[in-house]
Amino acid sequence: MKKTVGAIVLAGGMMILAGCGTAATQTDLFKQQGTYLGDNSSVRDIVQQLPHGDQLKKMELSTKDKPYQLMLRYAGYEEGQVEQKSNRTAIYNATALFTLIPNVDQVNMTIEDASYYFTKQQLRDWYGKDFTTYDNEKALKAFTKPYIEDELKVKEILN
Repeated sequence: MKKTVGAIVLAGGMMILAGCGTAATQTDLFKQQGTYLGDNSSVRDIVQQLPHGDQLKKMELSTKDKPYQLMLRYAGYEEGQVEQKSNRTAIYNATALFTLIPNVDQVNMTIEDASYYFTKQQLRDWYGKDFTTYDNEKALKAFTKPYIEDELKVKEILN
């Protein structure tokens, strides 16, 4: 009986610690700000912490010649949520990647069958502000939210 209770307490403690570890990892995203595109494992870690990072299927880095590019392929969206979620994901993730990785010039994404292409300057012009100065995720999300929820603004950047 004591062994069973001890095992349950131990398992519960491990679950609590595992949950804390996940939360800490998710909030540490901006600790990686300043990562360069050539650091494959750090770039992958950043991408996987962004929205829908668990649905990343392929990542390619192009760093031989400028402009430096990051190419991402996502999959796994449920039927009916692809367009709205993929548009928001693409815009927010590109914004975050340009903010966190200073030497990335272009981000190309494929989410299911939709393709997205962004340059840092294109997003600066769209926002009307240099968004790369943000230094925490909460502020960046607050800044991007009105833009990515405005259907007319989204159509403007995607067309």
